[in-house]
Amino acid sequence: MALRIHFTAQDLARTTVAARPDIMWELTISLHRLQAPRSTARCRPWLGHVRERLRTRDLRAVLHPLTTLVPPRGDFPDFLTPPGQLDFADALELIAGAGRRMFADDLATVFRARERPLWIRQLADGDRQRRRELVRALAVYHRELLRPCLPELDETVVAERAVCGRRVLDGGVGKLLGVLSPSVRWEWPVLTVDYPVDRDLRLGGRGITLVPSFFCATPVTLIDPELPPVLVYPVSGEGTAPHGADGADGLTPVLGRTRALAIRALLDPCSPCSTSELALRIGVSVASASRQAAALRDAGLVISARQGGEVLHSATRLGRELAGCGPELARSA
Repeated sequence: MALRIHFTAQDLARTTVAARPDIMWELTISLHRLQAPRSTARCRPWLGHVRERLRTRDLRAVLHPLTTLVPPRGDFPDFLTPPGQLDFADALELIAGAGRRMFADDLATVFRARERPLWIRQLADGDRQRRRELVRALAVYHRELLRPCLPELDETVVAERAVCGRRVLDGGVGKLLGVLSPSVRWEWPVLTVDYPVDRDLRLGGRGITLVPSFFCATPVTLIDPELPPVLVYPVSGEGTAPHGADGADGLTPVLGRTRALAIRALLDPCSPCSTSELALRIGVSVASASRQAAALRDAGLVISARQGGEVLHSATRLGRELAGCGPELARSA
C-alpha cells in the first residue's frame, strides 16, 4: 500500500522545507514513540527522561487522553497538528478555538474502526470542558516530557534543512524528493511513499511543505486532502550534531553524563535557563540541577545571575568552546 503524491511543475516550484521543528507534529509523533515496543537510538535519551519524570510525577491523567487520541500506530486527528510554523502557545490557541465540525469530522475518521470512549464522544459533540481538558493535557505533556529535548530538536532540524539545501543545489528538488527516506520513491510526477493505506494526494499547484522530524520513524501526512499539504519525514541524520547515545556527546567522559547534559542545555547565551528549567531539560531534581550548575560555575563553564526570584544560568564562552558548539555561538556574548 502507498501514499501517492501527485505533483505539477508549479508544485515543484512551491516545495519548501520547514525552517524549524513543527512542535505539534513532534509532540504528536512522540506519543507514537512513547508507546512503541522498540525505540530508535535517537529517542532513547528522551525516553530515559520520560521514565524519570513518570517516577516523580503522576501523569496518568495527561497520558490517558493523549494516547487514546494517538494510538501506537495509525491515524490521529488533524486538529492536533494545525498548519503553519507555530509557537506552542499559538498552536494551543488554534486547537482550543477550532470549530466543532473539525473535531467531529476528525474524530469520526480516526475512530471509525475503534470504540469511542464517552469522553471522545463528548469531545466530538463540542463539550467545552472536554476541550479544556485536552488543551491542559497537551500543555502539561509539552512542559514535563517534551520541552527538555527542544534544543536537540532545533539542532537536528536545522542541520537537516542544511542537508536539504545542498541536495537541491546539487540536483534540484527532484533529487531532494528522491532521497527523503528509504520508504520514499520519486518518479516524475509522483512521489510514492510506503503507507498503511492506499491514498492519492493531488497537490494541484498548492505545493507541499516537507517537515523533517526528530521523532518520526516513517513519513506521514494529514488525513484531510484539503488542508495545506505537508509530508513529515524522519531526519536523515547526515547533518545532525555528533551526539552519543546518551545525548551528551564526547563531554561525558570528561564531565560525567549529567553535567555534560547540563552544559549542552545551557549553550544558548541569548536564552539563560533557570534552575527549575534546567532540571526539566536534563531530567533530574531541582536540587541536583542546582548542584550541577554550581560545579560547572566553579569550573568557569557556567555563569549564574539572579533575576527576581530565579537564578538564571548560561554557558560561558569557555563552556561553549568546550562543548564544541561551533564558532558563531562560541563567540557570542
